[in-house]
Amino acid sequence: KLLNVREASHAIVMKNAEITNLKKILGLKANTVYDDVKTLRYGRVMIMTDQDHDGSHIKGLLINFFHTYWPSLLKIQGFLTEFVTPIVKCTKGKRSIRFFTIPEYETWREENNNGLGWTIKYYKGLGTSTAKEAKEYFSNLDDHYVEFEYLGEEDDKNIDLCFNKK
Repeated sequence: KLLNVREASHAIVMKNAEITNLKKILGLKANTVYDDVKTLRYGRVMIMTDQDHDGSHIKGLLINFFHTYWPSLLKIQGFLTEFVTPIVKCTKGKRSIRFFTIPEYETWREENNNGLGWTIKYYKGLGTSTAKEAKEYFSNLDDHYVEFEYLGEEDDKNIDLCFNKK
């Protein structure tokens, strides 16, 4: 997992391999306010994590990283995105329903006789998708692509609340 940089010392942050690599890959410069992404090596970051709690935590740590050192990047529309995959897939005959959150699946299950007659597949992580399913994901990007949107001070407070030890 990525380091929680919110209160980490400069020395610890500089020694962290994931952070060092991320900065190099993107071409991030310290103490820089970005109005656009033209000087970066890539125009966006797409987060791909498991859809479970650990994956959500990793997403949060990445958001926290950018918010701590380059909050201006979060304000650039389209900079931070996510590729989501199903956490549960229910199949009955040729019909298939994908769920991207457990609560969404549980609501469906309660309304559909506990899923009786359906084959239920839980995805433990990105590695449990078959090659065929991965091709389906990438050929239907609109179903899997999520763009993060910075909404202002309220977001700043919430990120701090999540990652500030105080």
